[in-house]
Amino acid sequence: MAQIKNKPKKQSTPAEPRKPWLEMKSAVKILAVVSIVLAVIVAYQIIRGSGDWGQGILWGLIFGSSVWIVFFGMNFFHSLFNGKK
Repeated sequence: MAQIKNKPKKQSTPAEPRKPWLEMKSAVKILAVVSIVLAVIVAYQIIRGSGDWGQGILWGLIFGSSVWIVFFGMNFFHSLFNGKK
């Protein structure tokens, strides 16, 4: 029968499983660009479709700011349940 060699097990420590994959500074820059582009696209579509500049700008601002509301809302939600340790 062959002998089974016992290999020493590696001490594996979890490498911060909750570590963010994107830095906050980069995320804010990307979010700013995405929200501005979304606001411009929505405003353009409404202005082109109805010709009403007021409605186009209003809905553009609403959609652009909704991205930020979701971002900060999720940050708040996670801060409630994942307190700093």
